[in-house]
Amino acid sequence: MAEQVVFVIAAAGALISGVLVVTLENAFRATVALIVTLVSVAVIFLLLAAPFVAVIQIIVYAGAIVVLFLFVIAYLGERSPPGMEDRLAPYQPFAWIVVIALVGQAGIMLANSDLPGLRDEPQATGDIGSPEAVGRAFIDDYIVPFEATSAILLVAAIAAVLLAKRAIKFEGGR
Repeated sequence: MAEQVVFVIAAAGALISGVLVVTLENAFRATVALIVTLVSVAVIFLLLAAPFVAVIQIIVYAGAIVVLFLFVIAYLGERSPPGMEDRLAPYQPFAWIVVIALVGQAGIMLANSDLPGLRDEPQATGDIGSPEAVGRAFIDDYIVPFEATSAILLVAAIAAVLLAKRAIKFEGGR
């Protein structure tokens, strides 16, 4: 019973802070909400008996990548083009109506769903979260996506540096 309570709290924290990541206008606060989302997901990994994956979630994502986000936000600062208005502002009420409708549909679908495991007691997991199992998965089954992700992260880091240089160049230097 305690595991289910912790799961509900962690899942609610992940969902609420995930919505805040997308809806907050302040980039720094959105990044802090991202940290809460990642920590909540790490708690869910702990409940799934995958402590190694949970620790990697905290160290790599909440630690390294979010710190990189914060560094870029601090380096570039909050900049919006002068005199630029939001072209999508008139459509915002319609967007909220669609979001509420989709959440309602998802709730109805889950309430009427017969998915296996949805209402059953959780089954014991095997050796999915140990360092050996994660290493074997990376090397055997997921080597191409793993290397593609590392290449995408490298391109993102280079792009952040180039964007920062261009922003400083257009400002006339700092």
